[in-house]
Amino acid sequence: MTSITPYITQVKAPGELQDLAVELYKLDAILNAKLPDALREPMIYLLRVINSFYSNKIEGNPTHPAEILHVQEEGKQSIPSDDLLEIKQYVEVQTRLANSAVSPEVVCTPAFLQNIHQSFYDNLPEKFLEIENPESGEMIRLTPGEFRNCDVKVGRLIPPGHEELIRLFGWFERIYHPNKIHGIERIFAAAASHHRLMWIHPFLDGNGRVGRLFTDNYMRCAGLGGYGLWSMCRGFGRKTKSYYTALSSADMERSNDGGSILSDKGLLKFTEYFIQTALDQVKYFSGLLEPQKLNERIDVYFEMRSRGALVSSTGKRLPKIRIEARDIYRKLL
Repeated sequence: MTSITPYITQVKAPGELQDLAVELYKLDAILNAKLPDALREPMIYLLRVINSFYSNKIEGNPTHPAEILHVQEEGKQSIPSDDLLEIKQYVEVQTRLANSAVSPEVVCTPAFLQNIHQSFYDNLPEKFLEIENPESGEMIRLTPGEFRNCDVKVGRLIPPGHEELIRLFGWFERIYHPNKIHGIERIFAAAASHHRLMWIHPFLDGNGRVGRLFTDNYMRCAGLGGYGLWSMCRGFGRKTKSYYTALSSADMERSNDGGSILSDKGLLKFTEYFIQTALDQVKYFSGLLEPQKLNERIDVYFEMRSRGALVSSTGKRLPKIRIEARDIYRKLL
């Protein structure tokens, strides 16, 4: 697959982009080191809900994070809507993947991607497996975990033919293996592999969610120890239009800018977008944990609680708390 540029190499990356990649590793390490273990797990749990919200929001599911927390609190007493089922399933797949500590040896394999896809759809009702062909209106049944066996068109994009998938994934597994890539090129490869997977479009449906779950695990394999305390999903989902625009720029066919059938300039634009988005997210979550900003948020929270102005995820008004409790909470924290 020499006709597809795998990723922007350090030699070809502008100096400014290399500096951004170095900064990303540095800030991620600082965030990872400064968070106490007692706070890490509950924060990561809540952030999985946030990540699920943003990843599904990209797919047109507007369900708010508080609603999934409500469903989890209610347990079997609550019957979730279809939108909530999607988010709940996404959270569960995230959790399973995080607990299994996906290794660099498997993260780019077809089996791993198929496993993500199957895990997402396995516990969803049968109606989620009926996919409408936008061209013909024909209903096609999706088989969880199986690559598509027909050609598709996604908007203006025509992904590679289904008969190319096995060959493409042999290339994908070999070229993006994290242990074969070193230094800041791992970040460049993380960006490129995200786009290339979306461009290949291996499944009839669910490609976006699978692609973002894959990238979550690839970022950890790329040596970002603080990943999970921040995520690409939130960055992608906050400005969905920018995300799709960046992906589309890398979909463009080349115009004398290299030996690739896809534009190297487009890939560079997507890589810049990807790293800028990552930096924005790690800076945001690092800022939330800064003592001064954390104290400001504590002040606002207890001020509102003292006035009875906050509600729970179930919509019930939370009981008032005396403002003096703020000082005890701050000391304990």
